[in-house]
Amino acid sequence: MKVLALALLLAAPAAARDERAAVSVAEQAAVALATARGALIYAYDQAAWHGTDDMLAKVREPATKVAGYIADGPAASPRLIFYDRQSTPHAFYVAQFRDGRLQSGRVLGPDEDRALSPANLQRLKALAAANIAVRQAGVRPCGSSSFNTVVLPVDPVSGVVRVYYLTPQSDRAHLPFGGHYAVDVAPDGTAGTPHAFSRSCLEMLVQPPARANGATAVGVTITHLLDPVPTEIHVFSSLAIRLPIFVLTTTPTPRLWTVDGGRVSGPRPVPVR
Repeated sequence: MKVLALALLLAAPAAARDERAAVSVAEQAAVALATARGALIYAYDQAAWHGTDDMLAKVREPATKVAGYIADGPAASPRLIFYDRQSTPHAFYVAQFRDGRLQSGRVLGPDEDRALSPANLQRLKALAAANIAVRQAGVRPCGSSSFNTVVLPVDPVSGVVRVYYLTPQSDRAHLPFGGHYAVDVAPDGTAGTPHAFSRSCLEMLVQPPARANGATAVGVTITHLLDPVPTEIHVFSSLAIRLPIFVLTTTPTPRLWTVDGGRVSGPRPVPVR
């Protein structure tokens, strides 16, 4: 179905591609939000990965000193903070990134200000509440690895904190499109029901074996049934694999969107035959 849909679109005359391609104001807002969230998820996830490597190279017996981590800041320059095991957590190690590169990483000294901001303390409480909600709902990642977690900043209007639970890649050649969830935590600490971005544990080959003619993958096509527009998971996934993802949505009509890194374009209608 995925390959057929794309083939039909490419074979359709130009006039047909312009039909039923309208996007509502609400959909435009949803795309903009998904794009911003997806870029932030990717930036925070990358900061956690590379910052952890740097921290482990500098800290002996980290398990006795570090309780966890949280990232903050904009997508272009995120900061990763590992915090200690005190009842009120304090920063232990801080790494600063810029445009995907580690700029600095260091263990804070005893005389430095290690207090976490009120917003970050709220985010850590939200993470704890979301963890309970995920366990109670019986939500599990796809595969044998544990979830990667990403905590977004406090929403400036609603005060809600969104926590993502992401199934990691099993290897560089495959990408999981299933096994990703989000939990919204209200300002009073009440966690909502985990929201699934897919109905199944779908894993797709994104780096096929090398061919004799040198052909390589140019994109991935996926059918998405749960939303009328691409989500932040599609944006995050495209950034992660550095390939476009062609997202076929089915409501209100079949439409094909292009998610290329941090940019979502389209949609183009898919002829129904």
